[in-house]
Amino acid sequence: MSGEYRADTDRSVLALIREYGRPYLHLAGLGLLLRLIWLVPGRAGPVVLGYLVDGVFGEQPLSVPLVPATVIPETQLGQLWLAAGVIFGLAALGHLFQLARTLAWGAFAYNLQHDIRTATYDTVQRLEMGFFDDHQSGEVMSILNNDVNEMEGFFTGTIDEAMDVVSFVVGAAVFMLLLNWQFALVALAAAPLIVVANYYFAGRIERVYGEVRETVGLLNAQLRTSISGIGVVKAYTAEPHERERVRSTSRDVMDAQRQAVDVRAKHYPSMRVLTGLGVVLTFSLGGYWVTAGPPGPFTEPMTAGTLVTFLLYVRHIGWPMQQIASVVDGYKSAAASADRILGVQNAAERVTERADATDLKRVDGRVTYDGVTFGYPESDRDDAAEGPVVEGVSFEVEPGETVGIVGPTGAGKSTLLKLLVRFYDVDRGAVRVDESDVRDLTLDSLREAVGYISQEPFLFDGTVRENVTYGADVDDGTMWTALERAEADAFVEELPEGVDTTVGERGVKLSGGQRQRLCLARAMVHDPAILVLDEATSHVDNETEALIQRSVASVVADRTTLVVAHRLSTVRDADRIVVIDDGRVAERGTHDDLLDRDGLYADLWRVQVGEVQALPDEFVARIEARADALDTDD
Repeated sequence: MSGEYRADTDRSVLALIREYGRPYLHLAGLGLLLRLIWLVPGRAGPVVLGYLVDGVFGEQPLSVPLVPATVIPETQLGQLWLAAGVIFGLAALGHLFQLARTLAWGAFAYNLQHDIRTATYDTVQRLEMGFFDDHQSGEVMSILNNDVNEMEGFFTGTIDEAMDVVSFVVGAAVFMLLLNWQFALVALAAAPLIVVANYYFAGRIERVYGEVRETVGLLNAQLRTSISGIGVVKAYTAEPHERERVRSTSRDVMDAQRQAVDVRAKHYPSMRVLTGLGVVLTFSLGGYWVTAGPPGPFTEPMTAGTLVTFLLYVRHIGWPMQQIASVVDGYKSAAASADRILGVQNAAERVTERADATDLKRVDGRVTYDGVTFGYPESDRDDAAEGPVVEGVSFEVEPGETVGIVGPTGAGKSTLLKLLVRFYDVDRGAVRVDESDVRDLTLDSLREAVGYISQEPFLFDGTVRENVTYGADVDDGTMWTALERAEADAFVEELPEGVDTTVGERGVKLSGGQRQRLCLARAMVHDPAILVLDEATSHVDNETEALIQRSVASVVADRTTLVVAHRLSTVRDADRIVVIDDGRVAERGTHDDLLDRDGLYADLWRVQVGEVQALPDEFVARIEARADALDTDD
């Protein structure tokens, strides 16, 4: 996955906790407090066992910490049962503490995960359309699902594991130092080596986990694209081609994961070797210490029970020391995910709402393009789109007027409509609704006033009712009125379950014309003062186009309408037609006026009605040059 999804911070996990964890810090604090309270008592079992060895099986009188000597039985069997009871009591109490802290910490972690996911999704919704033009949805989905879930695993698993490591090491170290501080220094000698080894592997783990996250995101995007286009795949018998593409991307994931396995395969055994050396050193030197007395410069005496306690601690310390590898592993994986989450959250919002933006309240419907110049940002375009897409465009649409916008492919027609609804902002000039620059208006009020219908009619995987009333709280009467105005009521009534019929993902159970008329009905439910149709008939047959044109004629009757069309028949009856060529206004007028002028519009009309032989050589040369340029870009 591209580096744009990486946050520019070295503490991405901490940044997420600071941003979203504040409301739940009391839960995290409770979990940590319970952990601290049980820090020392929870590790007292080996100490009790050591006293048991010396007092029950040795020659010293039995004494148990925090247990009065008066309650210690005189018989050996009684002392054995007392020691066993103390160990069992500590274990049972420890389980209760663990249950309480797990519940508290789990509540913190799951609330934090929920807020991160919803905030990231909200950020994605607010990004301008250019972001989605340039990035595969599968990549974004991978971040919203895989990476956010990885953070949940880190908070509920890795952090808890890290606290286990700290509590065990600290608790064991405290008891070892109290029992025999000189021997404790020897027994803990391997700890610094383990820390150094973990630091060495940490850098390698971070790199390979970043690669794993990136390749998984690319694979998700590839799978989503292949499944979405399954009809095309089958129609062109391209299954082997798609299988190879998925195989290639999956192989990249496998290679990245294999690198991660390779690092772990070297990491964990290294930890085991170092902890094993600690056990051997403790047993060898401790055995000599017990049998022959303190060696060399050491002076503290030691009993067999103390040696047993030390061996248990060192052996058990080996586990948390080995878990350091897992903790580092989990942290680096979470850091890679946090980088990607923050990368999306920090993606630039080029279209932002000004602090002093005002609501568009009473809308007359006048739309003005005043010297509009716009070029797509460098990150959102290819080489063919360098420079302004539209330049110096000026025209006005009166309230209630229908204006068609036509021109050759790539002339900038759809771009003009996207500037009206602020999918992008102009570089120079202004787009106004009534007398207000759209940049001075709140986005919600602007987009409520402008109904936008794109050339790709999109329906959600739900019922007809849910799609038509999407984003509006209306009754059935309003819904059916909208369906009637869009001339969709007849075919909806014939569906198996009427308005409660499911349409399938993207409306695959309906024809293109049916989908487009439902989109018109959806716009009518919101009753916008201004309607924008971006090539609404570009992907349908002639009969369906006629039906949609009838629908359009019904819905535009009392509102300002801008219609971008490749098929000039769609805008033939418009009040005015604006012809765009190479980003500039080339002509304007009614259909008949433009035909009489015999300019670019007339040539486009000849192409549509099949009068190809009547086209001037200059126009044909332009078409060939444009086609060659598109082929070169592809």
